[in-house]
Amino acid sequence: MKNIQTSILKILTVVGLLLACDCVSALNVEELQRADSLFNQKQYTQSFEIYHRLQSAGHYSPAMLLRMAYIQEGLGDVSLSLYYLNLYYLASGDEQALEKMNEFATKNRLEGFDNNPMYAVWNRLGRYQNTISLLALAIIVLLLALQVNEYRKNRKSIGLGVVSIMLLVVVAILANFSWKPDEAIISESNTYLMTGPSAGAQVVTHLNKGHKLRVLDKKDVWLKVEWLGEEAYVKETQVLPIRL
Repeated sequence: MKNIQTSILKILTVVGLLLACDCVSALNVEELQRADSLFNQKQYTQSFEIYHRLQSAGHYSPAMLLRMAYIQEGLGDVSLSLYYLNLYYLASGDEQALEKMNEFATKNRLEGFDNNPMYAVWNRLGRYQNTISLLALAIIVLLLALQVNEYRKNRKSIGLGVVSIMLLVVVAILANFSWKPDEAIISESNTYLMTGPSAGAQVVTHLNKGHKLRVLDKKDVWLKVEWLGEEAYVKETQVLPIRL
């Protein structure tokens, strides 16, 4: 029993280290501190350049994304402000960000931001998807250790095997399923939505930047999207994908 307890502690330690490493590696602390200092000195353009460089390299913090949204709001770029607010919401789960986005969208007559209550639920599940997968894997390893222990005592452990298989199915589903639908914000004015993935297709409508689209699929340089309940296509280069 003592050996099993030791195994549990080792598993939990490994999981904790994996999660901690993921958080630490997500930030270039020195560059971030420099950008924060510039932001506090109201040198917003210079601070945004550093923030953007960090974000492009995959390094971010919720506070950084919120500051980027604030800077773009001050510069009058509603679409970029909404984009970074979306990213901030994905990173933090702050419900006030949803209210702010809806306020911006209503004021500027932008579509795609009428989030229903399930939007927050799916986003919360998506944020913890990796953590849930790691914990499930840790439990599977623990169950395997218990099965080996039962086998050595010549005992049957069918129940443990069934639970292990069920957890493996859960991990497989989490690895291949996105809780939150892919979304993108139009980043260019006069963006055309087409009936097909071709410049020669018929025009559905043309939109100014700032509208949010649900992304359904991708074909070459075209994204299949949902707009007001209808399917359409937009060039990938004309939108900003909302993902961390």
